[in-house]
Amino acid sequence: MPSVIAGLLALALGLWGLTAWWWSVTEFLRGAMPIALILFGVVALAAGVQAVRQPPRRADLGEDDI
Repeated sequence: MPSVIAGLLALALGLWGLTAWWWSVTEFLRGAMPIALILFGVVALAAGVQAVRQPPRRADLGEDDI
């Protein structure tokens, strides 16, 4: 029960802060969006490069390929 009360209190304070400092929130989001896109791009690029560089496993090969 205390966690429910704490959650509701945090939700209420968060909504109040969001409305009271709306312009600060939008400025933060405008600044954080390019950083998030860069990080997402680096992770996606690394995953793609790793998938290309990894040799196929024997289970992935068909019987015609062996």
